[in-house]
Amino acid sequence: MNVPTYFSKRRGLCFILFAGTVLAVCLSGCLQSYGRFSRDTQVSHAFRSGSVPPELNYFYAGRDTMPYAIMGIDPGYAISSPLWIAFEPQPEQVRKMSSNIYGKHRYDPQGFNIMDPDGAIVGIWFSSLHFPSVKVDQQNRSVEIRYKNPENYRQY
Repeated sequence: MNVPTYFSKRRGLCFILFAGTVLAVCLSGCLQSYGRFSRDTQVSHAFRSGSVPPELNYFYAGRDTMPYAIMGIDPGYAISSPLWIAFEPQPEQVRKMSSNIYGKHRYDPQGFNIMDPDGAIVGIWFSSLHFPSVKVDQQNRSVEIRYKNPENYRQY
Protein backbone atom coordinates (compact mmCIF):
# COMPACT_ATOMS: atom_id res chain seq x y z
CA MET A 1 0.00 0.00 0.00
CA ASN A 2 1.33 3.38 -0.97
CA VAL A 3 0.95 5.55 2.15
CA PRO A 4 0.98 8.99 0.42
CA THR A 5 -1.71 7.85 -2.05
CA TYR A 6 -3.91 6.51 0.78
CA PHE A 7 -3.73 9.80 2.70
CA SER A 8 -4.23 11.82 -0.47
CA LYS A 9 -7.45 9.93 -1.31
CA ARG A 10 -8.67 10.21 2.27
CA ARG A 11 -7.97 13.96 2.34
CA GLY A 12 -9.89 14.38 -0.94
CA LEU A 13 -12.85 12.48 0.49
CA CYS A 14 -12.77 14.61 3.66
CA PHE A 15 -12.68 17.77 1.57
CA ILE A 16 -15.68 16.65 -0.50
CA LEU A 17 -17.65 15.81 2.67
CA PHE A 18 -16.71 19.14 4.25
CA ALA A 19 -17.64 21.10 1.11
CA GLY A 20 -20.96 19.23 0.86
CA THR A 21 -21.77 20.01 4.48
CA VAL A 22 -20.97 23.70 4.04
CA LEU A 23 -23.10 23.83 0.89
CA ALA A 24 -26.04 22.13 2.66
CA VAL A 25 -25.86 24.59 5.57
CA CYS A 26 -25.71 27.58 3.21
CA LEU A 27 -28.64 26.35 1.14
CA SER A 28 -30.75 25.66 4.21
CA GLY A 29 -30.19 29.29 5.26
CA CYS A 30 -31.32 30.45 1.84
CA LEU A 31 -34.51 28.43 2.04
CA GLN A 32 -35.82 30.38 5.01
CA SER A 33 -38.47 33.05 4.72
CA TYR A 34 -36.44 35.62 2.85
CA GLY A 35 -38.29 37.87 0.49
CA ARG A 36 -36.83 40.15 -2.14
CA PHE A 37 -36.98 43.61 -3.61
CA SER A 38 -38.23 44.20 -7.13
CA ARG A 39 -37.43 47.59 -8.68
CA ASP A 40 -40.51 49.47 -9.81
CA THR A 41 -40.45 52.90 -11.43
CA GLN A 42 -44.12 53.45 -10.45
CA VAL A 43 -43.13 53.12 -6.78
CA SER A 44 -40.35 55.68 -7.34
CA HIS A 45 -42.83 58.04 -8.97
CA ALA A 46 -45.38 57.57 -6.16
CA PHE A 47 -42.84 58.56 -3.50
CA ARG A 48 -41.40 61.48 -5.48
CA SER A 49 -44.87 62.86 -6.21
CA GLY A 50 -46.20 62.21 -2.70
CA SER A 51 -49.02 60.03 -4.01
CA VAL A 52 -48.26 56.81 -2.16
CA PRO A 53 -51.03 54.20 -1.71
CA PRO A 54 -53.04 55.20 1.38
CA GLU A 55 -53.94 51.63 2.38
CA LEU A 56 -50.39 50.83 3.58
CA ASN A 57 -48.81 51.54 6.97
CA TYR A 58 -45.79 53.84 6.54
CA PHE A 59 -42.44 53.91 8.34
CA TYR A 60 -39.12 55.64 7.96
CA ALA A 61 -35.66 54.95 9.34
CA GLY A 62 -33.28 57.75 10.26
CA ARG A 63 -34.40 61.35 10.69
CA ASP A 64 -37.74 62.60 9.45
CA THR A 65 -35.94 65.43 7.64
CA MET A 66 -33.41 63.07 6.04
CA PRO A 67 -34.51 59.42 6.24
CA TYR A 68 -32.36 56.46 5.19
CA ALA A 69 -35.44 54.75 3.78
CA ILE A 70 -39.21 55.04 3.65
CA MET A 71 -41.49 52.04 3.33
CA GLY A 72 -45.14 51.18 3.24
CA ILE A 73 -46.22 47.77 4.54
CA ASP A 74 -49.47 45.89 4.16
CA PRO A 75 -51.53 46.41 7.35
CA GLY A 76 -51.67 42.64 7.80
CA TYR A 77 -47.94 42.63 8.60
CA ALA A 78 -45.99 44.04 11.54
CA ILE A 79 -42.50 45.55 11.56
CA SER A 80 -40.22 43.66 13.92
CA SER A 81 -37.64 46.39 14.52
CA PRO A 82 -37.83 49.46 16.78
CA LEU A 83 -35.62 51.38 14.32
CA TRP A 84 -38.61 52.05 12.07
CA ILE A 85 -40.78 55.03 13.00
CA ALA A 86 -44.44 54.96 11.97
CA PHE A 87 -45.99 58.03 10.38
CA GLU A 88 -49.16 59.07 8.57
CA PRO A 89 -48.06 60.10 5.08
CA GLN A 90 -49.18 63.50 3.84
CA PRO A 91 -48.37 64.26 0.18
CA GLU A 92 -46.13 67.26 0.91
CA GLN A 93 -44.34 65.44 3.73
CA VAL A 94 -43.67 62.38 1.52
CA ARG A 95 -42.37 64.61 -1.30
CA LYS A 96 -39.97 66.40 1.09
CA MET A 97 -38.77 63.18 2.70
CA SER A 98 -38.29 61.50 -0.70
CA SER A 99 -36.31 64.41 -2.09
CA ASN A 100 -33.98 64.43 0.89
CA ILE A 101 -33.10 60.75 1.31
CA TYR A 102 -29.82 60.30 3.21
CA GLY A 103 -26.95 59.39 0.92
CA LYS A 104 -28.60 60.87 -2.16
CA HIS A 105 -25.25 62.33 -3.22
CA ARG A 106 -23.87 58.80 -3.65
CA TYR A 107 -26.79 56.90 -5.21
CA ASP A 108 -30.12 58.03 -6.58
CA PRO A 109 -33.02 56.75 -4.47
CA GLN A 110 -35.07 54.03 -6.12
CA GLY A 111 -38.50 52.55 -5.51
CA PHE A 112 -39.04 48.84 -5.03
CA ASN A 113 -41.84 46.42 -4.27
CA ILE A 114 -41.19 44.33 -1.17
CA MET A 115 -42.07 40.73 -1.97
CA ASP A 116 -42.57 37.68 0.21
CA PRO A 117 -40.87 34.34 -0.61
CA ASP A 118 -43.83 33.39 -2.84
CA GLY A 119 -43.56 36.61 -4.88
CA ALA A 120 -46.60 38.40 -3.42
CA ILE A 121 -46.17 42.13 -2.81
CA VAL A 122 -46.31 42.98 0.90
CA GLY A 123 -45.09 46.57 0.69
CA ILE A 124 -43.12 49.28 -1.06
CA TRP A 125 -39.66 50.73 -0.37
CA PHE A 126 -37.88 53.95 -1.34
CA SER A 127 -34.21 54.49 -0.54
CA SER A 128 -30.70 54.98 -1.84
CA LEU A 129 -29.42 52.13 0.36
CA HIS A 130 -27.86 49.30 -1.57
CA PHE A 131 -28.19 45.61 -0.78
CA PRO A 132 -30.76 45.55 2.04
CA SER A 133 -32.25 42.17 2.86
CA VAL A 134 -35.86 41.44 3.71
CA LYS A 135 -37.22 38.61 5.78
CA VAL A 136 -40.97 38.06 5.54
CA ASP A 137 -42.34 35.71 8.18
CA GLN A 138 -45.67 34.64 6.72
CA GLN A 139 -46.62 32.59 9.78
CA ASN A 140 -46.12 35.47 12.27
CA ARG A 141 -47.06 38.09 9.64
CA SER A 142 -43.95 40.20 10.20
CA VAL A 143 -41.42 41.97 7.97
CA GLU A 144 -37.81 42.59 8.94
CA ILE A 145 -35.51 44.66 6.75
CA ARG A 146 -31.80 44.72 7.45
CA TYR A 147 -29.34 47.18 6.00
CA LYS A 148 -25.97 48.63 6.79
CA ASN A 149 -26.23 51.97 8.57
CA PRO A 150 -25.30 54.51 5.88
CA GLU A 151 -23.66 56.81 8.41
CA ASN A 152 -21.01 54.10 8.89
CA TYR A 153 -20.11 53.88 5.20
CA ARG A 154 -16.52 54.74 4.48
CA GLN A 155 -16.08 57.89 2.47
CA TYR A 156 -13.41 57.54 -0.20
